[in-house]
Amino acid sequence: MDVAREEAKAGASEGTVVVAEEQTTGRARLGRTWINPPGVVAVSIILHPEMSQLIRLTMVASLATSSCIEKATGLKTTIKWPNDVLVNGKKISGILTESALRGQSVDWAVIGIGINVNFDPKAYPEIADIATSLSVELGKKVSELEVLLHLLGELEFFYLALCRGEPIYQQWRDKLETLGKVVQVKTGSDLEKGYAESVDEDGALLLRRSDGSMARIVAGEVTLHP
Repeated sequence: MDVAREEAKAGASEGTVVVAEEQTTGRARLGRTWINPPGVVAVSIILHPEMSQLIRLTMVASLATSSCIEKATGLKTTIKWPNDVLVNGKKISGILTESALRGQSVDWAVIGIGINVNFDPKAYPEIADIATSLSVELGKKVSELEVLLHLLGELEFFYLALCRGEPIYQQWRDKLETLGKVVQVKTGSDLEKGYAESVDEDGALLLRRSDGSMARIVAGEVTLHP
């Protein structure tokens, strides 16, 4: 992401891709670190979207990642709101987006995606119970190059669909495993609890509180309500 950001600032063209075989200071959402040993496909893509498209890049990235995994491996995926891709209920991919504005337009945007391909999360106690990888799920080694090529193809497909004004929101919503569950969402120091009723076209989670009121949540960490 750091390299891609500097390339974007220097005027890199849309579609420029930066790939890392290993990261020692990987970043995740909400200020967390991202564990990225060898065996994780880590890629950052520079885009120049319209302002109206910027908020939907998370949908593009998670749909592309989900579709990539399914086409490359046959595994079934779901998306945990807003953008974690899961296989059998465990996280297999993380997504991070960054952007910069120039006046009323987008100067650049970077989508960062990490997919666990060939490593065993059980070797890392902090993620052993919540993460998985393609090789663990399939019981065999997977071609990282093949996964990367599928990912770039799917990213192009969904991004161009977004640019054409196609309603990718509906496909993204249909992949969300969060909807229809009683959850709690932590945003900073705030904690909301309720029924995950739906999402709107901008990707915000619509949470029905116990008193019947509706909370619209733009970002946060979702867990099932105990």
